Amino acid sequence: MHKLLKKLIIAGVIATSIYAPTSVRATEVPVKYDLVSTTDAVRGAIPVTLYFGKITLLDFTEAGEHITFVAPSDRSQFVYNTDLPANSGEAQSVYLLPVKKLDFKGTYQTSHPNLIVKTINSSGESKQYNFILNFSSGVMTSTGIKIVNPTKKSLSDPNKIRVSAGQSINADDVERGLRIAIVKQFVEADDPVVNKVRNFVFMLRNGNSVNDAITHTGVNPSVVESLGEMYLDVELTTRLKQNPIAIEP
Repeated sequence: MHKLLKKLIIAGVIATSIYAPTSVRATEVPVKYDLVSTTDAVRGAIPVTLYFGKITLLDFTEAGEHITFVAPSDRSQFVYNTDLPANSGEAQSVYLLPVKKLDFKGTYQTSHPNLIVKTINSSGESKQYNFILNFSSGVMTSTGIKIVNPTKKSLSDPNKIRVSAGQSINADDVERGLRIAIVKQFVEADDPVVNKVRNFVFMLRNGNSVNDAITHTGVNPSVVESLGEMYLDVELTTRLKQNPIAIEP
């Protein structure tokens, strides 16, 4: 575990240093939307990065859903609007824009506010989405989130990652490893690398290749491997405690 922790810390430092704000420059390639299936989106909080001076979109058009309610936890750092009034039953997009920090008396402020969006489809089915907002002065790498209907994933491409000892890890292993790292305080919950890992996991679950997910999120591959190995190590320890190996005298 000491080796894995050292590897994680070193990789985290590298990733954090890469994240440090630099002068804003134009992107050289088209910036795309992150596609998240409705199935994955309702499982937990969806990380979204807002870039200073730019509008970020949350769109439900492809899922055939209409927005009925929007609730921000903290209005001090961003403003939002919908393409049509939410009470019209026709709105399908939310536009988010970061602003200079405001002071609202009597309210708590946080560096990572969340935004709740409730929707309804033509069948009358209602869903609730929870978006966790992060803020960046860096180069825009995503123009927003598009919620889409789930697609069948190919069994021949499980998007597994090879790690040490011939083992392999997947998105679930990386996510569980991240939780362990946060609980054990190997990394702070608001460290920029945490958001990168969460975005990486979401991309894998939505059919993107490992290479594309790494390129798009900018996460250090060593961080991904270390988190996955950390989970495998904890899982193995748990199994051995539950089923100890008998040693003959």
